[in-house]
Formats: sequence, C-alpha cells, structure tokens
Amino acid sequence: MSTKKNISISLTPAAIQHIKDMITRRGRGMGFRLSMKKYGCNGFGYVPDVIDEINPSDIEIKTITEMRVFVDAKFADALNGTIIDYVKKGLGQNQLLFNNPNAEGECGCGESVNLKDPG
Repeated sequence: MSTKKNISISLTPAAIQHIKDMITRRGRGMGFRLSMKKYGCNGFGYVPDVIDEINPSDIEIKTITEMRVFVDAKFADALNGTIIDYVKKGLGQNQLLFNNPNAEGECGCGESVNLKDPG
C-alpha cells in the first residue's frame, strides 16, 4: 500500500503525454514510478517505469494530472523537487530529462548524477 508524503515531483505536458503513450502501447499500466539505482560514471541513474502494481515501499505523489505517480521511498529525498520533461534530441532521439535540484553534477552523457550530500 502506498503512502502519500509531501514530496514534489513535476511532469511537463510533454512528459505526461509520453508516459500516457507508453501505457497505451503496452496495453496496460496503472501509473508511473520513478526510482534510482547506483550505476554509470557519476553515481546514480534514474529508473523510470510504467507499473502494473504498486510496490509496498512506494510513495504516491500528488500531481495535477490524473495519472498516478509513485516514487521509491528509498530515494524520495533525492528525487524531491525533480521536474521531468520529455525532449527531442538530434537524429530522431527523444528522452525523458530529469531536472533534479538535488543533483550536484552529471556525467557528459546525462545518464548518471552525483547527489548533494544532505549533511
């Protein structure tokens, strides 16, 4: 069961549409979940996912969209304040872009970030 916590995650209209399109292509999905994992050349990477069921440790985020958004509780503080956008890059490449105020730096390819020391 998810709990609601005062965590702020924002999605741009382009990101919302992209995630809705992903759910439509899959033919199922009850929401969007954002987590992180340790990898890459700079520390942590984002793990966005369309989910079919809620992880017991997920926190449901209040958003202005009807889409349900969840955050892995383990990374709630690290993701707080993140703005998720969907951008078009060169050569037909598109990707979700994470503007995270808790990121201290990112690798050149944008795949991983260093997080600010909370202490």
